[in-house]
Amino acid sequence: MGRVMGKVFIQTYGCQMNEYDTDKMFELLGTQNYTPASSMDEADLVLLNTCSVRDKAEQKVYSELGRMRRLKKQNPNVKIGVGGCVAQQEGVKILKRAENVDFVFGTDNLFELPEILKETEKGARPVQINRLAPRQKVRDFIPDFSTSASNLPALKAHLAITKGCNNFCSFCVVPLTRGTEVSRSPQNILEEANRLCDNGTREICLLGQNVNSYHANGVDFVELLQQLDGIKNLERIRFTSPHPKDFHPKLADAMASLPSVCEQLHLPLQSGSNEVLKRMRRWYTTQTYLEKVEMFRSRMPEGTISTDLIVGYPGETEEDFQKTLEMMQEVRFDLIYAFKFSIRPGTRAAEEENQLSDQIKSERLRILLETHERILREKQELMVGSRQEVLVEGPHPRETGNMSGRTRGNHSVMVRGTEGLSGSLLPVKITGFRTYLLEAEAA
Repeated sequence: MGRVMGKVFIQTYGCQMNEYDTDKMFELLGTQNYTPASSMDEADLVLLNTCSVRDKAEQKVYSELGRMRRLKKQNPNVKIGVGGCVAQQEGVKILKRAENVDFVFGTDNLFELPEILKETEKGARPVQINRLAPRQKVRDFIPDFSTSASNLPALKAHLAITKGCNNFCSFCVVPLTRGTEVSRSPQNILEEANRLCDNGTREICLLGQNVNSYHANGVDFVELLQQLDGIKNLERIRFTSPHPKDFHPKLADAMASLPSVCEQLHLPLQSGSNEVLKRMRRWYTTQTYLEKVEMFRSRMPEGTISTDLIVGYPGETEEDFQKTLEMMQEVRFDLIYAFKFSIRPGTRAAEEENQLSDQIKSERLRILLETHERILREKQELMVGSRQEVLVEGPHPRETGNMSGRTRGNHSVMVRGTEGLSGSLLPVKITGFRTYLLEAEAA
C-alpha cells in the first residue's frame, strides 16, 4: 500500500444499507492497516459513500467535494474517493467535474478498494462501476473479514441478506443503482451473524431493498429467521424493508413464535390512494394492505407498525392526499418516514405529467406530520404505566446519568438513573414521554 497504519474517514449519506456498506469498508480497510480518523482533516484517505434516493443528490455531492478542495491544499497526498449510488450513476463525470477526486467506485465494487487504492498509488484515477451480472441470483457478496482487527464489538448491528431489487417501483432508483435482486447463501449469513454475536452483538437488523423476498439455496426468508433464532446470545432480530406483497401468514406466524424476532413491523405504504399506488407500481391496494396489518396485529396485538409515505406524487389530487390521511387514522402507525416526492433520473415517475409544485408538497408533508404527531401522543399516553423490556444502548447523549435504549417495539426510551448498564436487557416502567421519546425508570 505504501502507507502503514493510515487513517480513513468515511462520510455516509442515505439508508441503512449505505451505513452497512460503510461498516464493511472500515472492516476491509482495516485489513489494509487503515484505522478510523475522527475528522477529514486528520485522514490519509477520505471516502464519500453517497445516496441518490432524494432529489438533487448529485448536486449535494459536488457541493461537498467543492468544500473538500482545502483538504488537497492542506495535504496533497490525501486520497479522496466517491462511492455509493451517486458514484454508480455519475461514474467518470465525477472525475471530470471534481479534480480533487482520485477514484470512483460503484455499489458492487466496494470490496475492490485495495486494488483501486493500489492503482491510485501509481498515479491513476480509476473508475470502477462494473455491476454484478443480473443472472446471478445467489452470491456471497460479503467477504470474510474474521481476521480483521477492525471487527470491534457492536451491541446492535446491520446484516445485509440481499442487495438490489426486482420491483421497479416508478419512483425508485434502487434497481438502477444497485441492480436486480441478489441473495446471499444462508450459510454465509449465519457465519457473519455468529461472528457478530461472538463479538458482543445482541441485536441484528437484517437488510434488503425487499428483505422478505429473500430466497437462496432452497431457504426462504421464514426459514432464514428460524435458523438465526437459534444463534447463541442473539436476543433480538429486526428486518427492513419488507414489501407488503411478500408479507404472508407464514411470516406473521414466525414473527409471533420466534423468541428473538421483535414484535415490530416496518411495512411501507407510500400512499393511501389506490390510483396513486397503481401508478407507483406497488402491486397492492389499500384493502390488501389493511389485511396485512390485521394479519400482524391479530398475532401480536401489542406489536408496533412503522411505514414509509410519499406526498406529492405526480398527479396526486387533494382527494388522493386525504385518502392517505384516512389510512394514517385507520392504521395509527407508531412511526412514519414521510418524504416529498422527488424526481429521480431514469425512473418512470420522472416522465409523468402533472408534477406538483414544491409548495403543495411541503404543505401536504406538514399536514401529514402534524396528523401523525397527534396519533403518536395518544399512543404514548396509553403506554404510560406499562412495563417494557429495553436494550440499554449507552449513556443518553444530553442528559448525564441517564441511559438510552429501545423497546422490542423499537420505541426510543430514556431510562433514568441507570448509569453503567450498557448492553443489558432491562425491565422498565414507562413514566412519561416527549415527542418520539419515552421516559422510564428501572422496574
